[in-house]
Amino acid sequence: MMSRSLRRKGTNLLLFVYLCLWLFALFNYKSHCIFTMPDTLLRMSQIGGSDEGKCKVDFDELEIAKVDIFEEPAVEDIVARNPSVQKGGWWKPKECSSWQKVAIIIPYRDRWQHLKKLLHRLHPMLKRQQIHYQVFVIEQRGSDKFNRGKLMNVGFLEAMAYDEFDCFVLHDVDLIPEHDKNYYMCDQHARHLASAIDEMRYHVMYYYYAGGVIALNRENFKRINGYSNSYWGWGNEDDDLSARIQDSGLLLTRPPEHIGRFKMVRHHKASRAENGNKRFFGWRARWPKDGLNDPVGMNYTVMKTSVEHLYTNITVNIGYPPPDLQTRFENGPKETLLWFLKFYYP
Repeated sequence: MMSRSLRRKGTNLLLFVYLCLWLFALFNYKSHCIFTMPDTLLRMSQIGGSDEGKCKVDFDELEIAKVDIFEEPAVEDIVARNPSVQKGGWWKPKECSSWQKVAIIIPYRDRWQHLKKLLHRLHPMLKRQQIHYQVFVIEQRGSDKFNRGKLMNVGFLEAMAYDEFDCFVLHDVDLIPEHDKNYYMCDQHARHLASAIDEMRYHVMYYYYAGGVIALNRENFKRINGYSNSYWGWGNEDDDLSARIQDSGLLLTRPPEHIGRFKMVRHHKASRAENGNKRFFGWRARWPKDGLNDPVGMNYTVMKTSVEHLYTNITVNIGYPPPDLQTRFENGPKETLLWFLKFYYP
């Protein structure tokens, strides 16, 4: 009798907690994130300009592809199947002009099998989308902790030295897009392309999630000061980016989940960023100084540039966590636990 009463109380407590979280989300809801169909990117690109000579893409002809994450494509086969892709990993339509010139930025280290699988899928998809694009692989040299955010910033700067790209797609190497309708283009906000990952049961992990694959135009990437350079190890840099996007007045737009589908190539998880959560609580005071315009954090050296058949590889030495990392940006105000709840449970 006593155990039945305790179980009932436990069940009631769980229901009460769930109801509280639901009510919190209901009253805290703000439309910072919206789902829009990818073909709206083409319509928005046409606003204020002539479409004469521009590429016309038949949205209805683009379909979902069968993606096999266990397939092991050979580089020679990928090259043979994409003869029109030029050395350095770039392509543009011959019969028309793309609406945007797109740089694909892939932070990378020791994931050769993943990279081949991504390139095997990415090149045919982008050609079907009639995108003028170039693929940049930004490789971190050495064995120090991986810094995804800083590599994204380096990729932005290095790509801009190659050409005046309009749009930057910041792309994890282990995520393979499934649907050709998921246009790799930028809108006037921040376009989170990975709205449905198989490892997350094809749903957004949480409302403000901005990880995996995200597209930002040149002006907006500069507006938010790029990524933080301060997260050495896995995690938190994408949440920091999402917070910057919101605070700068931009929306986080996404394709519907049946279009924004990705498969994740399985791998061992890297070690988490040390004190990552603690650092994230101080993002607001830090973000105007920690990013593209930080001369200390953006210190890096290009060790080698290699023009491959399917991509341009830029190997960089980004150094290691500075000894004063814990104190460089620690004097500003911190977010509260209430803010943290609002971020993850809006």
